[in-house]
This record gives sequence, C-alpha cells and structure tokens, in this order.
Amino acid sequence: MDKYRVVIDTNVLISGVIQGKGFPYRIVRAWEQGDLILITSAATIEEASRVLKYPRIKSKYGLDDADIKETVLNLTKYSVFINDLPGVDVIKEDPSDNSFLAAALSGKADHIISGDAHLQNLNAYGGIEIMSPKTFWAMAGR
Repeated sequence: MDKYRVVIDTNVLISGVIQGKGFPYRIVRAWEQGDLILITSAATIEEASRVLKYPRIKSKYGLDDADIKETVLNLTKYSVFINDLPGVDVIKEDPSDNSFLAAALSGKADHIISGDAHLQNLNAYGGIEIMSPKTFWAMAGR
C-alpha cells in the first residue's frame, strides 16, 4: 500500500478502533502499522474523544477512561497534527464535518475516508477525493 495521507472521519475511526473486523478496522490497522499517514486536528480528535465517551459506546465495547485516554493520546502522538485550520463552511447541515475538510486541505491529504453522507455527497473537495472505507481499501490495492 502506498503511504497515502488521509483524514479519517470520526465514525470510521471509532469503528476501526473498537471493532476487530471490517474495512474501518483494516484502515486503522494500516495506520497503526505505518502504512498510512493520518492527519488530525484538535477538532477531529475532540470529536473522537467525545464519541468514545458516550455511555452506550463505553458499555457496549467495554471501554474505560484509560482506554479512551490511550486512544486519544495515540491519535495525537502518531498523526500529523494540524494546529491552524482554515475556515471552511461548505457543509451547512452538519458544520462539524467542515473540520475534516479543513484538516485535509491543510494537511495536504490524498483522501478523506468517510461513511458520512454529508462528506460523501461532495465526492471531492479541493482536489481531495472523499470515499468510503470499502472504496478506499479497494483503490489502495489491498
């Protein structure tokens, strides 16, 4: 697999972290093994942290505060962290999704990997392809 620079949306990222199967899991494993370069920002990491702390997520997947802290630390430590995001106001229905577009632009991402309809409906932004985990995995040659 080429070393693609990617932004992974929260749902794909969380699914990949807490489930041991599927395309999100494969993508997170590829990042953990150094085959992908993950681009993050404070906004994207904060959203992941918030979702991991949802009571239904914590109880369903047996997560405790230490697990969540370690995941957030790894996201910060092992990614390209973008400090200053440009103002992006493309997705009106869910403005928090704009942080993924901004991180991708600033981090010169090759792809945004997302299952979110707001992002997927764009198909691309600023020359950066937006694709589902399954489509990304197939394109990346796995």
